[in-house]
Amino acid sequence: MKRKLWLSSLVVAVAMLAVFAAGAAAKSGKAGAVGGTLNIDLPNDVDYTDPALDYLSTGWEIEYSTCLKLMNYPDANGAKGSQLVPEAAVGFPKVSNNGKTYDFNVKVGYTKFSNGQRVTAANFKAAFDRNADPKMQSPAVPFFSDIVGAAKSPVSGVKVKGSHLIVTLVKPSPDFLARVAMPFFCAIPTNLAHDPNGVLAPPSAGPYYIASRVPNKSIVIKKNRFYKGKRPHNVNQIVYNVGNSLSATYLRTQQGATDYAAGGIPPASYSEAAQKYGINKGQFWVQPQLGVSYIAMNHDRPLFKGAKGTALAKAINYAIDRKAMLSQGGYLAGKRTDQILPPGMAGFRDASLYPLKGPDLTTAKKWAAKAGLKQGTTMEYYTSNTGAAPLVAQILQFNLKQIGVNVNSHLFARAVQIDKEGTRGEAFDLTSEAWIADYADPYDFINVLLSGDNLHASNNNNVAYFNNAKYNSQMRAASLLSGPKRYTTYGNLDVSMMKNNPPWAARSNFNDRILVSKRVGCFTFNSIYSVDLAAICLK
Repeated sequence: MKRKLWLSSLVVAVAMLAVFAAGAAAKSGKAGAVGGTLNIDLPNDVDYTDPALDYLSTGWEIEYSTCLKLMNYPDANGAKGSQLVPEAAVGFPKVSNNGKTYDFNVKVGYTKFSNGQRVTAANFKAAFDRNADPKMQSPAVPFFSDIVGAAKSPVSGVKVKGSHLIVTLVKPSPDFLARVAMPFFCAIPTNLAHDPNGVLAPPSAGPYYIASRVPNKSIVIKKNRFYKGKRPHNVNQIVYNVGNSLSATYLRTQQGATDYAAGGIPPASYSEAAQKYGINKGQFWVQPQLGVSYIAMNHDRPLFKGAKGTALAKAINYAIDRKAMLSQGGYLAGKRTDQILPPGMAGFRDASLYPLKGPDLTTAKKWAAKAGLKQGTTMEYYTSNTGAAPLVAQILQFNLKQIGVNVNSHLFARAVQIDKEGTRGEAFDLTSEAWIADYADPYDFINVLLSGDNLHASNNNNVAYFNNAKYNSQMRAASLLSGPKRYTTYGNLDVSMMKNNPPWAARSNFNDRILVSKRVGCFTFNSIYSVDLAAICLK
């Protein structure tokens, strides 16, 4: 799933998980030796290991161990892990110019890159400038578009004066610090290549660095011997093995051949794992995530254009079986939804829009008729080839067949799916996606995923290619608000879009279910990045 990424302190409407989360810190197993190799299985490769381009949850988990940022999240369980703290900055920035100028004082001699180069304020400016280079097609662009001169590299609104990095915005922004804490903006060497394909093993200044990557085979992460910061760095190296099936990974984790099933285990095995190891007792962990799974409808395609396209989108929302789809995820997968914002997100208000217990085919057919849908219409559907995705594809095929649609499913490796659906003009009508919050603000769901202002040639997050002038204007206006009015406005936008012009068929909110080997100690779940690789130790 994409970033993502992700969360803050939150309340999720799955009652039993409140008990799980409350006990997590006390049972995390803070015992273990320093050193050793942590082995991780991943069924499909990450999209990139370059911070300007990486935008997959598994990739950001790696970036959390390798990145050095101005502001970061502590290595801690629970609410403490979601509270921003200064990292490379001496303290919180000095804010002036009516909230539009941020002055970060970067610590002198704080630490070095894995290649031995000293970190300065210039290394943070280099990240902004590199992200802004149109050649990079970085998904970071929507997250700094409110900086003066952001449309051109170098970014004129980001300046270096001695040890200070000074950022000037075009307008005050209440979520700017949270955005700066994303891996897109971590320190990079000033001479790092502007390669749109990404650098496989860029030098980094965090506790660890990527020593090597062989795409679709392996990633090797090693301890940064020049790191002088306060973050943990317990194991000597982390080795990702890419390509094992979920079934093989489940067996290997139980046997201790691998230490972390980073891509999950077979959906049908979660109940067995919970019974065998207990929940949040050392090996099987369940944590709520601020995210949503959905089927995006490609509004660049003729089927979803105009009033008839809107009617067809409503027909699909009434036709899908959310209950059956969620059940394919296995035990404790999450909760059904028909909205963009997840429960726990500020501004969320529950609205009964579409059926959650099963399809309403009578209503679906009425909307299909209004759309002028011809019997036997074919829709091209993109999805992943692992986990529950192929089973969900079968359910979708059956559901839409009931309203006269033939679904032609295309199953890809996750990174391939993301690349294809993010390329404007790709020939799909529907795609299955999931999003985890980059930070806890509704902008990260509404504007980032659905604003037409953010569309470009590739690396799109708005894979519905939703570009409605009225809603674009309302999104821009909402982003300028602060306090309760901001959240109320976003909550109203959520309901309005899904009710009147749905860009998606939202399916469910979800939990992170994590299986580790008996060797793993010091387990820490960071609400932003999931498993804290830097904090893990081996027993």
